[in-house]
Amino acid sequence: MYQHIMFCSDLYPSSDYAFLSALDLAERSGARLTILHVLESRHRYSGHAITYDGEVWPSSVVFAKLRKNLEKYYHARIETEPPQFVDIEIRAGIPWMEILRFARKWDVDLIVLAPFTVQEPDLPGNWVREQVGPTTQRVSLKARCQVSIVTSPKQRLALEKADEKL
Repeated sequence: MYQHIMFCSDLYPSSDYAFLSALDLAERSGARLTILHVLESRHRYSGHAITYDGEVWPSSVVFAKLRKNLEKYYHARIETEPPQFVDIEIRAGIPWMEILRFARKWDVDLIVLAPFTVQEPDLPGNWVREQVGPTTQRVSLKARCQVSIVTSPKQRLALEKADEKL
């Protein structure tokens, strides 16, 4: 079915369900799974991660720390030993551009993303609202392969309960 699946990481718990869906698809189809995390930086080729507020970090230092955090975070969510078919990649740049660039270069068949969530403190039960952000919108519109935006069933149930109360 698929040869290469890419999951776009943001290290938020709201995207865990999307990761597990990508992992399940990769296992079922015998595909390679790449976890891609893009550090938002204005200057892709500088050799540094440069934030919007002007902080400059050497890419190698940031990438090494981030790789350890990503491995710890995602390997803890895999029930068995970390499988051989899972890779972790880190890039710096504009997230949607880097996601599309990576997908084209490495012949990705499916991109799996999660919408980001917004806490709604004014609504009952500290309701969580799903929202498709600009990165997800651009990737879904411009990708040359399939894109799956995966939400958690818990988020869907919370949305239905909030609609009932309103």
